[in-house]
Amino acid sequence: MKFMEIMQRSGLTQFGVAKSYLKSALLEIENRYPEKIEQAKSTITKDRRYYTTPPNMINLRDIRVYFKGDDGKTKYRSIPRIKMLEDVDQDGV
Repeated sequence: MKFMEIMQRSGLTQFGVAKSYLKSALLEIENRYPEKIEQAKSTITKDRRYYTTPPNMINLRDIRVYFKGDDGKTKYRSIPRIKMLEDVDQDGV
């Protein structure tokens, strides 16, 4: 929904007032529902494709792998992941 549509539906004609109301509402939502971020570690094993996640998890934000780089230093590296993946596991691994 565009901002002008919100103004029309609410009956507000002044842009500054509508912007202020919207900003205030978004801040109120942020304060009521704080973001809760937790970290978890799991050991990756060979030939295992799926891993369990916490039952209360809503969104997976990032996956990182601890590895030894070309420079000899160990570090975490973010790896890409596929979202909304259908379960097509046919080999049972």
